[in-house]
Amino acid sequence: MNSYLSHRNIPITIIGGGIHGVSIALRLLRDIPAAAKHLAVVDRHSHPLTQWRSKTERQGMTFLRSPAVHHITPDALGIVEYAERHNRTNALAPPYSQPSTQLFWDFCKSTLAELREHRVYYQFDVAKLRWDKGAGRFPFRLISTNSEGFRSGCVVLAIGSDDCAYVPPELVQWQRRYPDQILHASEFSVDGADKRDDKGSRIVIVGGGLTAGTLAKSLSERGHDVALIARKGLKTEQFDFPPVWLGPKALAKFASETDFQRRYEIIQQNRGEGSITPDIMAALLNTPKVDIYPETRIHNITTEKEGLPTRRLRVETTCSVMTDVSRVIFATGYRFDLRRYGFLTELLAQHQIPLVCGLPQLDTDLQLHPIENLFGSGTIAQLQIGPASGNIAGANLAYERLREKLLSHL
Repeated sequence: MNSYLSHRNIPITIIGGGIHGVSIALRLLRDIPAAAKHLAVVDRHSHPLTQWRSKTERQGMTFLRSPAVHHITPDALGIVEYAERHNRTNALAPPYSQPSTQLFWDFCKSTLAELREHRVYYQFDVAKLRWDKGAGRFPFRLISTNSEGFRSGCVVLAIGSDDCAYVPPELVQWQRRYPDQILHASEFSVDGADKRDDKGSRIVIVGGGLTAGTLAKSLSERGHDVALIARKGLKTEQFDFPPVWLGPKALAKFASETDFQRRYEIIQQNRGEGSITPDIMAALLNTPKVDIYPETRIHNITTEKEGLPTRRLRVETTCSVMTDVSRVIFATGYRFDLRRYGFLTELLAQHQIPLVCGLPQLDTDLQLHPIENLFGSGTIAQLQIGPASGNIAGANLAYERLREKLLSHL
């Protein structure tokens, strides 16, 4: 752990160096530059946005789904102006100037210089978070995996769903039986497939969302034969939630719903089963390398007859039998559950934070009652921010709620 943090009292700590953690830190520093002396962003990785970059590279994602106005700084035109300055406007795709992943990353790198300049980012793998209500101005204690620690006045949980990979229960048995060949998308890399899966075999992808579509497109472009299996018909949508959820009208109506279980249902209805962007869908429909099987379920997965140089799988579905399968990838998404985060286990049990389907019932300031000055941003804040919460745009919505509370600790 960086010696600067050890045994210190830090007024504001952000746990998570992803899109949300970085966005909140940048907004805070631009509101009050002096906040740098009172702020720490901690993450298990040595550099900010490591997880985000790894995920986009593993999938072979070339363009973001979010439009250019949504990024890590409060300047709506920031990434567009960056593209213009560097003669890279061709890296903004129509119809909403979605940035290429490389442009987005280059823009982020240039912006992250602010965090380096202010020295607020630290590699610190949180093993335990404790809250002692009677401990004065710094009631939180953060303890690392190597048993070092520091205290903080308030904590923002900017943790995503990356630790909450979801595999439908009926598919778990086969993943356990063939763990080297049946993987969740979070464990799979298209570059790794180039090294491991010969081009003569087939890769089966299970899922109907953008991750499934992106993986299928990326693998087909690399010469692999792909079968895309979806429980329902594939939906084509530009965005993964209706854009009205970024406006005051929908959010006011959402806030007027007092039943948190009902709020959860509204989120599920608006984020749905997943969808694929028009450009990815067009690519899938125009390549002979991808076979799409909508409204299809897997019945059984077994091994082919022995004798092949490498083991092949036989996948039996409701519509056909697929043979000579080298890999099955579950692009079945994530289901956020606060209980999956080990560093919070003790805190959740001790203070009985109420959860709805794994999500905490935050108050309007995004505070996890009954713990004072413990806040959430990102997927964790869905029951307050709504369907856009986990997206890049959700970081700005969260900061608007958090701002006054955070500034009070300065």
